[in-house]
Amino acid sequence: MQSQDPHAHEYAGDSGDIEELQFSQLCLDGAVSEVYSSDGEDSQNGAADESLPEHACAYCGIHEENSVTKCLTCKRWFCNARGNTSSSHIVWHLVRAHHKEVQLHPGSQLGETTLECYNCGGRNVFSLGFIPAKSDTVVVILCRGCASAPSSKDVMWDATQWQPLIHERQLINWLVRVPSAQAQQKSNAVNSQQIRSFEEMWVRSSSSMVGDAVAPEAEIEAQKVLLRYEDAYQYQSIFGPLVKIEADYDRRMKESQTEDNITVRWDTGLNRRKLAYFQLPKYEMGEVRLAIGDELQLSYSDSLFRDTWSGSGNVIKLPNSTSDDICIEMSTMDAPAEITSGFAVDFVW
Repeated sequence: MQSQDPHAHEYAGDSGDIEELQFSQLCLDGAVSEVYSSDGEDSQNGAADESLPEHACAYCGIHEENSVTKCLTCKRWFCNARGNTSSSHIVWHLVRAHHKEVQLHPGSQLGETTLECYNCGGRNVFSLGFIPAKSDTVVVILCRGCASAPSSKDVMWDATQWQPLIHERQLINWLVRVPSAQAQQKSNAVNSQQIRSFEEMWVRSSSSMVGDAVAPEAEIEAQKVLLRYEDAYQYQSIFGPLVKIEADYDRRMKESQTEDNITVRWDTGLNRRKLAYFQLPKYEMGEVRLAIGDELQLSYSDSLFRDTWSGSGNVIKLPNSTSDDICIEMSTMDAPAEITSGFAVDFVW
């Protein structure tokens, strides 16, 4: 018997006892619990083809509708093929970029579905799993927390049968298909080193294309570290470039974390300095790190009246169990306390 749930979607399983299931709802929640490492073999190129559709994989160009997934954070599409790496391209990107939310293609067998928790509405794909319903006609997608403690509104599943949707570094095949062999042969073969270059390029410029990535051989060459050094000069000559590479990467990461459309609540501290309270979505998602004393810059621009303002301050309070606000103490006294919305926050390196 088929489910009459209007929100259910057809499910065609590839293994196990479940042969024909339907979706009831989709769900996920929690934090990234596994760190994936990928070491691929060498490949030829990763250049983008201008004739490819918008939903083509940003790494290799594969664009089969049942095989690609959209990252909701950066709005790029990635396929479920491993290529020359040990992880599928979508998992590679999510881990490397610290992104967590995905959406299926409108033309896929499940439609334009944003993966989210049936119970709590969380969207962390790394905590996503599915449980066959007891009726064996539907599957329910639940996060780890909701699977182990189902709500009273719906207990139609057996929590002991929960299985993750990411298995062996790929989304399971019935959810996002592995591209056909023909599509993979026609795609741009990219290795793990090239993928790292693409991700670092996107950090520097979000509008860059894959074909603009810096080739691995063009990166700064660093010497291997030694167990013993002849003198201080040799030590400096080896570690100097390494420190520069790390500093450049840290600067790019900081400068790429701009947050727009921030609402600010102003207050005055005991020392009469202006205090700015606000929330940062990227911090809440774990994409950026902050510590007491870090410097942030607030800026405001009104194109209609051509009003602009910017000022920096140091973090004096981070979110806790009682408040989600970040507080910075401004170093300037001319903060526009009458304005509360439309601010941008930049991380000062």
